[in-house]
Amino acid sequence: MKKKPKEVIAITLTGNCEAYIENYRGIVSYDENKISIQGNHVVLNICGCDLEVDFYSQESMKIKGKIKRLEYV
Repeated sequence: MKKKPKEVIAITLTGNCEAYIENYRGIVSYDENKISIQGNHVVLNICGCDLEVDFYSQESMKIKGKIKRLEYV
């Protein structure tokens, strides 16, 4: 398997109920309907309902809830 560049946000989805995010810089905003995550050159919006950050560290985070769409801004 190829190694991911550190400057790219990596997203692993488990159905529409869980997202595992790697290589992010920080959380821009957070509520139950949208979580915005800052990458190096992009903001990733995870939109849905009942969203929550299950855990996060400097390297990765896991978001749970009903994920409806991902937006790159």
